[in-house]
Amino acid sequence: MKHAIYAPVASLVLVVMAVGCRQAAPPSLDDEARQYVRLAVALGERDPDALDFYAGPADAVAEVRRDPPTLTAIRRDAETLARRVRDPAYEGSRRAPADAIVLDARVKSVVADLTAIIARVDLLTGTRRPYDQESVGFFGMAPAPIEEPRVADLRSQIADIVGHGDRLVDRYVAFAARFTIPPDRLAAVVDAALDECRRRTVAHVTLPPGERVTIEFVRDKPWSAFSRYGGDGRSVIQINADFRFTVDQALQVACHEGYPGHHTRNALTAPRRGATTERPERSVQLMFSPEALVSEASAMLAADVAFSPDERLRVERDRLFPVAGLQPGEAASHIEIERLVGDLQDVQADVARRYLDGDLEFARAVSELEERALVPHAEALVKYINQYRSYVTTYTAGRRAFAATLAACTGATPSDDVRWRCFLQTFIPK
Repeated sequence: MKHAIYAPVASLVLVVMAVGCRQAAPPSLDDEARQYVRLAVALGERDPDALDFYAGPADAVAEVRRDPPTLTAIRRDAETLARRVRDPAYEGSRRAPADAIVLDARVKSVVADLTAIIARVDLLTGTRRPYDQESVGFFGMAPAPIEEPRVADLRSQIADIVGHGDRLVDRYVAFAARFTIPPDRLAAVVDAALDECRRRTVAHVTLPPGERVTIEFVRDKPWSAFSRYGGDGRSVIQINADFRFTVDQALQVACHEGYPGHHTRNALTAPRRGATTERPERSVQLMFSPEALVSEASAMLAADVAFSPDERLRVERDRLFPVAGLQPGEAASHIEIERLVGDLQDVQADVARRYLDGDLEFARAVSELEERALVPHAEALVKYINQYRSYVTTYTAGRRAFAATLAACTGATPSDDVRWRCFLQTFIPK
């Protein structure tokens, strides 16, 4: 079968020289990374959910897009390439001592992404592993067991604000309704929120020239928002108009998907088309991979980096509430409730694990998400879990792990400059 997935491991060339014949040098890591990129794009052709974005030259992947190899061939080629890239003897033949540390990190990253491709193909071809094994195969980590005392404390704090009585989720929904953006004002609030997130970001980050975000409103999706990177500093953020966003949630989405979240990270790390000095592997990102874990975790923390607590309150109270046509008197309580409910997201990973492992059926998973995690109308989230499975790890356990890393860097009361410096050095690869 003929398909352009990777070049031969080595080729012999005959050179007519006085000293005789010699073997050509093995491919460089850049060459191998380009083969990985073609494999990732090929997988995306077979499984659109597997590929977050490809931002490289169209002609570099044109053949695999016209005639993508089978999943079996993709898996085989990923295994072969991973063995070749991590072979110590092979690696030593192309290493300069000064580049060893950087090269080691690149090798580790490419091999991890190839391992994730193999795991995704296994899933697509019928292999169902326990949640934790699947999560480790994709993201390199699995969620820790739930800390029930912490969950109980969060729920107690929420109840103290929204009131005690009937179901806590119903009281939370009734409280959040006071801060829910009317549908006819959603676009204006999202635009204003994106402007505020970008304004904070460009004060600390030099974005590439010509970068831009376009907002689209969609329906009938299993998620609330999605950022698609198109390359050369351009992203399209899709907002699901079927969801009812509160003011604080709109700000969270704008920072998460845009600045300094997914769009910013992609614009800073993905090479421009035609660039010859950048690492080829950065032109592509798999949805189910260790890189996706870092990307999602950083996006989950984006609003907290962009705004100190006082700044967040001022922006929502003084700009976003008026645009939404809402009274800002309880803005502080609204922000606090959304923070506490956000901290309950770890429960989502626990429910997803037990649901996908067969310990909960659909109805009970919905009930647990509503009762324990305060997710209203949780049928949509369970449908999301059906489609994206252990991706839940990225925005739950991933968020917690990287929040701890960020906090260790910033200290208890960081200045703006320290907060941004730690965020960039933690989440933006060099």
